[in-house]
Amino acid sequence: MIACVTQPRHAAPPHATRPCEAGFTLLEVLVAMVILSLIMTTAFGALRMGERSWEAGLARAGETETLRTVSRVLQHQFKQILPLFWIEDAQITIAFSGAREQLRFIAPAPLHHGSTGLFEYSLVVEADADTSRLVLYYRLHDPDISGFQPDNSDKQRVLLVDALNTASFDYYGSPVAEDPPQWHSHWNSDAETYPQLVRARLVANDAQRPWPELVLALHTGLAK
Repeated sequence: MIACVTQPRHAAPPHATRPCEAGFTLLEVLVAMVILSLIMTTAFGALRMGERSWEAGLARAGETETLRTVSRVLQHQFKQILPLFWIEDAQITIAFSGAREQLRFIAPAPLHHGSTGLFEYSLVVEADADTSRLVLYYRLHDPDISGFQPDNSDKQRVLLVDALNTASFDYYGSPVAEDPPQWHSHWNSDAETYPQLVRARLVANDAQRPWPELVLALHTGLAK
């Protein structure tokens, strides 16, 4: 705002008038400061919202990639399960056993291992006080042993999923060859056949995205 005072011809002498002045009033300065504060507050809030959205997007992408990787690894391993069995004292047992929180089988070497031969695998749910994790163990198979090796023998460990609430397995098929197939909570090594499917139920904690059920197909087709 410009305030200008000119001296008319009939006005008082020059020393009695104020010179021409230019500037802003106090009210205008206060209004400008308020508007500037509102703009800065809005811009900062939008920046924080964008940052949170970006972080959430990265977290979702990471969880999705983990789900795909775990599903791909397990599908590959289960398709490679071999229909082997042991005979000892006229007792035939299949090279597969499954419980609610652990299952064991024999398959070729992992892709990343760079070796040949057969390996024993254990897919295990390890639980602490308030969390669970899905872990895959594997070690070289010893053909001279009738059965799986003891748990305390040397083995490699691969962490598949961490910080779960719970996890469990179910098995679909007919332990007795003539029975109709259905879901079972256990699959003993003295069953007459291998299961057709294994279902892994992974229950995420509150901070994770829900996991879908993983249904893993076996291609053994073996009956005693």
